[in-house]
Formats: sequence, C-alpha cells, structure tokens
Amino acid sequence: FRILQHFHTTAEDYTIIFTSGCTAALKLIAESFPWIPEGTEQPSSRFCYLTDSHTSVVGMRGITASMNVVSVPVKPKEILLATSRLPAEEQNCKTPHLFSYPAQSNFSGTKYPLSWIQDIKSGKLCPIKIPGKWFVLLDAASYVSSSPLDLGVHQADFIPISFYKIFGFPTGLGALLVNNRIAPLLRKTYFGGGTAAAYLAEENFYFPKKSIAERFEDGTVSFLDIIALKHGFDVLEKLTGGMEKIKQHTFALAHYTYTVLSNLKYANGAPVVHIYSDTDFSNPDVQGPIINFNVLNENGEVLGFSEVDKMASLHNIHVRTGCFCNTGACQMYLDISNEDIQRNLQAGHVCGDNIDLVDGHPTGSVRISFGYMSSFEDAQTFLNFIIATRLSKSDTEIPFQSVTKMTTESVPDDHLSFSNPDKLSSILPISDGELRSNLSVTKTTVNWQPPETEAESIRAAVSETAVPTCRKGGKPITVANIYLYPIKSCSAFEVTEWPVGNQGLLYDRNWMVVNQNGVCMTQKQEPRLCLVNPSIDLKQKIMVIQADG
Repeated sequence: FRILQHFHTTAEDYTIIFTSGCTAALKLIAESFPWIPEGTEQPSSRFCYLTDSHTSVVGMRGITASMNVVSVPVKPKEILLATSRLPAEEQNCKTPHLFSYPAQSNFSGTKYPLSWIQDIKSGKLCPIKIPGKWFVLLDAASYVSSSPLDLGVHQADFIPISFYKIFGFPTGLGALLVNNRIAPLLRKTYFGGGTAAAYLAEENFYFPKKSIAERFEDGTVSFLDIIALKHGFDVLEKLTGGMEKIKQHTFALAHYTYTVLSNLKYANGAPVVHIYSDTDFSNPDVQGPIINFNVLNENGEVLGFSEVDKMASLHNIHVRTGCFCNTGACQMYLDISNEDIQRNLQAGHVCGDNIDLVDGHPTGSVRISFGYMSSFEDAQTFLNFIIATRLSKSDTEIPFQSVTKMTTESVPDDHLSFSNPDKLSSILPISDGELRSNLSVTKTTVNWQPPETEAESIRAAVSETAVPTCRKGGKPITVANIYLYPIKSCSAFEVTEWPVGNQGLLYDRNWMVVNQNGVCMTQKQEPRLCLVNPSIDLKQKIMVIQADG
C-alpha cells in the first residue's frame, strides 16, 4: 500500500506485481497482453512504441513477432492528431493494441506529455490510424526517480518501475503496476511456484490463483528486499519532503549546469560542448534532470566519449557514456543512420564498448544526471572539470554573471542555498569584485607575437611573469623529465625541452593508430602498441616510428 500511496492511487485501481526489474516487467507485458495475431478472422493487434524508448521496450517486439503480431515504431513527431472519426463499423472494433512511450527520455531527459495516456485511449491521438482499442504502457523508470507520478489522474494501463532508480537500493527489484480494468484480460502460459490454486501433474489441468499479483509472481519473490522498500520511502520523505521538492531541486541543478555549459566558449568563439536536447531547460514539466552532450575541440570536432569518461574518472566524477540503451534517441540526436549502425557493427563497434568514434563521427555521447542526493557542489565540481580540462585561463572569461542571475531567479525558495553568490563565485576564474560589479565580462585580447626560436617560446611560456611558481611544502617544484606521447597508446618520447602549443605540449597525443575499418585502436584492443616508439625531429619536421619485430 505504501507503493500505491506514493503514486497517489489505491488497490481499487491498481495491482502491484513484483518483478526482478523494469525489464522483467516489460517482458511480462509482452507475454501476457491479449494480442490477436495476423491471419485470424478478427483484425490483428499492433504493438507501437516511441523510437525514443529503452532497449527493453523495443525488445518486446521479439515476443510479439513470435506471436505473429506486427510492431510499428513511431517517431515523437508522428503522434498525429486524429482529425476525422473512423467509420461507424470500425468504431466498434475491440481489437486490442498497445502503445508504449516513456514518461521521460532516459537519453535527453525530455518529458513526454502524460496527457497522451487519456488522449490515446480515447482516440483523440493515434500512434497509427487503425481500428481497435488502444491500451497504454507508460515506461516510468526514468521519470519516477525525480518526479511525482499521479496515477489517480494519469491512469495508464501498465507502469513498469525500478526501485533502485528511485532510492539507489535495492537492485534486482522492480514492479509492474497494472490497471485493474485490464488485469482480467491478461493471459499467462507458464505457471511457477505459488501461482496455482490447483493443478494436476498427470493431466493438462491448471487453475490460477484469484489474485492478479499471486498469479503473475512466479516462485519466491525477493521478500527481504521488498521489506527494505518501506525504509527507502521513509528516508526519501524525511530527507526531501516529497517528490515535488525532489523535482524542483534536481531541475534547479540541471538548469544551472545546462546554462553554464551552453555558454562555455573557446577563445575563437567555438562552443565547448554540444548539448542534445529538445528544450532550453526552462520548465521542469517538460525537461528532467538529465544533460546529454558531447565535448568539442576548438575546431568543432567531437572528442570521443571514452576519453571524456576517463578524464572524468580522474576527477572522481562518474558519467555514463554511449547510447544508454536507447538506440532510437541516439540515432535521432547524433544523426546516425540505420546504415551507419550496421556499418559501425561491421567495423567492430558494439553497444557498451569503448569505440567512441568511427571515421570521425561519434557513436555515442556523455550523460550526466542529478538525483535527490545531488548537491550544488556536485554541479560546480563537474563544471570545474570541464573548464579545467578544456579551457585555458584566458579562455574562461565567460558571462557567468548573467548565468548566475538567471539561475538564482529560477530556484525555489526552499533551495535558497543555491543562490549564494559566494558559492557561485568559487567556480569562476575572476575576482569577487568583478563578479558583483558587472553583468558581462569584456574579453581582453593581448597583442602577442610568437618568439622567433623554439627555445624562446619555451622560456616565454614558463617565465615567472607568465606563470606563478608552483610550490609543494614551501619548496619550488622542478620539472625533471618531459615525456611526449605523439601517438596515443604507443610508447613515450623523452625530451629535455619542448614547445607548448595552444592545447599543451606540441604534437602530444596528436595521432592514433586505426585499423582497416578506420576505428581507433588502443592498448585495450592491441597491447603490443606499447612496443611502438615514435620520435619527432622538429628541425626536419618529421616523425620517426620504430617497433621491435
């Protein structure tokens, strides 16, 4: 009852079926929905799903195909408004169809309208124009981790959820909330321990238990983890005050981070990141606390997500990378065609690997998400990481003040700690006086010409007037060795002095080895790369590559 209370409904309207997770709940729906297959006298059923859906939703089509039921992917923009009524004979058609869509995209954080539930069931909206009765599967796994869901108002027929996405614990426990109006229509073929009211071992006789939950929960449920759920809901309520406050808190963090990220520019004016979003993060009703992006270099080229992930881990920041089990959204936002997916597979790229670029094109992206335990300091730490790894001090003169003004006005009263300008200023490479006096920063251009010789270039780059002396324990730090890695994943090249370019040591990590398909290789795929020894002769402007064997 605590679970139903959390979703503002009662046992009169919904039944909870415990599963091993959201994926198991979706599989259960596909197996038990009252499909009408092709080739019968009745019109056949359709399974429609939004292309911006999790793999586990798309995977339901494997089960429907085995039942001779057609699956139809629908793009978000293709949910058409029904402008004309069906013929009278078609209006009475009772063929059951199922439409699945996420309350919140796990890729971009876009929140799709909950009003679609009633509109589709009533025929006001139609995924595809076909006679029959539509039922709605609302994938709420991502949505309910940071937003309230009122099933008293938005009465979807099926709602799969995952508890660890809400609390962080326990893993391996999810649930399927089934609308009691459709529950009697569900069909079940397999029966496990605890689901039978009676059956015969020697004859094909089986009578299920009356309770929907008992009928579908095969075997022993994870009752110890189920007991832990009460404590999860208690802590959630005690620490936060409820899901509405979590929604406002997490959105404030996402809004602030998005605003700063989208304003980061290199010295040449090029953006530091490309954010994949359908919104401007101005409304928590249409955007969740998820920011999906790729990091760019000064030329606008994408840095591979694997490289960003490794750099983030060095700063104790956990990001998720790839396509996030949502190939449809990944294709849509990154402009990856069906042919590209198949070509990448032939080139050796599979879901979940570290191959982030194929022929210079990204195969995925980077995602950060905020939860109820996330803090403003977490957002600052992430932004400091991006600034520290992508921008020099002269590049970071960004209009943070206007960002600060926008953000603090959008934060609810019960999160006023976020609007402390002292906290905001800690991320900026400018003084407190500058922070408070102006709403914009004027970029200063220094008329600097490169020295004639490389030695002068080095001395100018490391002179005491240009860079303050680094100290440790009160003593100056002296550079003893300089190692260059001209080719990533290959051996180092030691020098005593070296020019500094606008991205660090000149030619450091400037090349990569690729295979015959154009896929970049690392020591993870080919450990013998460490035996390759590159060296650079600046005077002759050549690189010599040597390798044993």
